[in-house]
Amino acid sequence: MQKLPGADINHLKIIVNATPLLNISTGIGRYFRSLYSEISLQYPELDIKYFNGIGIDNKMPNSPEGKSAWSVAASIAWKLPSIFPYLARVVMHEKRAKRFLRLSKGFDIYHEGGYFPFKAAKNVKTIFTIHDISLKTLPGFHPKERVRFFNKYFENSLQNIDSIITPSEFSKKEIIREYPRINNRINKRMNTGIHPVHLGFDKHIFFRQPEKTVDSLKIKLKLPEKYILFVGTSDPRKNIQSIIKAMAVLPESIKLVCAGWAGWSSIKGIQPAGTNMKDRIFFAGYLTDTELAVLYSGARAFVYPSFYEGFGLPVLEAMACGCPVICSNTSSLPEVAGNAAMTCNPNDIHCLADSIEKVFASDGLYEEMSLKSLEQAKKFSWANAAEKTIKIFIDTLQC
Repeated sequence: MQKLPGADINHLKIIVNATPLLNISTGIGRYFRSLYSEISLQYPELDIKYFNGIGIDNKMPNSPEGKSAWSVAASIAWKLPSIFPYLARVVMHEKRAKRFLRLSKGFDIYHEGGYFPFKAAKNVKTIFTIHDISLKTLPGFHPKERVRFFNKYFENSLQNIDSIITPSEFSKKEIIREYPRINNRINKRMNTGIHPVHLGFDKHIFFRQPEKTVDSLKIKLKLPEKYILFVGTSDPRKNIQSIIKAMAVLPESIKLVCAGWAGWSSIKGIQPAGTNMKDRIFFAGYLTDTELAVLYSGARAFVYPSFYEGFGLPVLEAMACGCPVICSNTSSLPEVAGNAAMTCNPNDIHCLADSIEKVFASDGLYEEMSLKSLEQAKKFSWANAAEKTIKIFIDTLQC
């Protein structure tokens, strides 16, 4: 148990917008669950409540396992004209905003980590974790209704905040560049208004798994003995098309496993003309974190040529499992991967293909990169993130 920084503060009252936890596990949901599990462990004296969209819970809401009704509804919504899901978002947000304003009375700190913060009751300090601003800088990579929703609320909501947390130095620099007035306003009240706090990984789940466990999952999911791995969705920002193009120039013995994908319907039009990837690409579907850790442990390399990441949690989780990483040299990824990974321009197909082939061909290189991954992962922890986050809360409260 950590000693709470700030000797004069013994019972900090925190309200967290936990609505991202109501859907299937995403990056934001994982952030909240991991961070607040660690905060509760280190600082049991804190009074933490969770806004669930309707009321307040004493415990974090549980995310549904597997594909929920929400994911089915979302897939239907994406097929509708963008105005309909946009209006549905606006109506839900406005209802939740009214409830939250009323329910936030009496708290010291409000922590938001979704799109943008609600207005909180008087005297409640608002801390906003902004994971990335790709909706501002790369709107073409997002659904139209999501971009429209962001444009309606995001910048105006920044007027309500007292401090900003980002998962990387990269995201901090992006915010300063795109929103200089907000940065200047916060810095007038505090020494540093934007605080980079690196994410961590669950060390009880993401570690190098035993060979027998890996073999068992391969049999269960009918996966190849040797494979490269991609984890994510068909979101264009994740740049799966570069992996597909690299596969086209690599030997047929090199197989790709995709976790979290919908399947073949997601890559229509991506395959280069004259190629047939049917026997070379395997879809594992949605997996639990435990299964994902096993998949990382069995992969020859984790390939992540994403165009833009606020942090890149899959890269860290892969490294924690001793998996060699091949990723982009852009955005936050070099900050996370350090010298442990091979990096490429996300559009450089030949660099990507060459890196994959080298790891496949050399057992020595595989072992060297695996050890580097394990060492790099040690630099990140949720315990450190929790300690830094609470310090930011207290510093903000005392300003």
